[in-house]
Amino acid sequence: MKRREFLKNSFIFLAGISFSNIFKGKRNISFAEEKGSEIFVGKGSNYEEVTFKVIEKMGGIEKFVKKGQKVVIKPNIAWNRTPEQGANTHPDVVSALVKLCKKVGAEVIVTENPVNNWNVSFVTSGIKESVEKAGGIIKPPTEWVKVNVGGDVLKEAEVLKDVVECDVLIDVPVVKVHGGGVVTIAMKNFMGIVKDRGYFHRTNLHRCIAEITKYILPKTKLIILDTTRIMLTRGPQGPGELKQLDMVIAGTDIVALDAYGTTLLGKSPESVLHIQYGAEMGLGIMDLNKVKIRNV
Repeated sequence: MKRREFLKNSFIFLAGISFSNIFKGKRNISFAEEKGSEIFVGKGSNYEEVTFKVIEKMGGIEKFVKKGQKVVIKPNIAWNRTPEQGANTHPDVVSALVKLCKKVGAEVIVTENPVNNWNVSFVTSGIKESVEKAGGIIKPPTEWVKVNVGGDVLKEAEVLKDVVECDVLIDVPVVKVHGGGVVTIAMKNFMGIVKDRGYFHRTNLHRCIAEITKYILPKTKLIILDTTRIMLTRGPQGPGELKQLDMVIAGTDIVALDAYGTTLLGKSPESVLHIQYGAEMGLGIMDLNKVKIRNV
């Protein structure tokens, strides 16, 4: 076969795959699965150092953040709980990310729409102090922009202005069980960027989680799971039973990270509808047999 004919036939074959997926109403999931996904797992009692090490193994923060960019870090700061109670992202993990982003010359904002009063939860969590010491800015949830989410259930939402306007979003959840959502990890952490969380609960919680994830995922360049300690019972706010893992986990595949985090909680990814929806929408890989787990 001549080179020109080979290239022509290859193009037709690939186009057929793409169009097939378009007609099914999905992104090219088969391509995502063939490409594969990686998760990086770091362990140690110094959570800042572990976070540094994991991101370095991924290629360094420069791979995700550039000088002059506006970076929003989105931890879980929803609850009036101390770091030891495990309901919020550990402040040392957040501090490490702020320091790394500042080092490359980025503007760094940390924000969240918490369930408890932000004046209280930002302080009790230890995150306000850690962010300011690291040179970042912590912002209350006071400015909103109405956006077209374009989902089947979540058609529009008011989203934090800084999140809409940022160049890079870093998602930094803590891993916990959750009554309605089964688990709360990276995808569900995006409920903290919307103003009316009640709408999610009043309609279809899992579908809304998947749809807000699809909307914001293009800005989400890096995902860090705080598994320094995970909440096994009475989530999401606790106090509940905690398991000390001393791990920080990183990657870019939000579905794979949620699936992996779910297994740490002793649950199956298939039992979490928003993870299933995310996989069906082509947002990542749920089958952990197709994911490379790299210990740092």
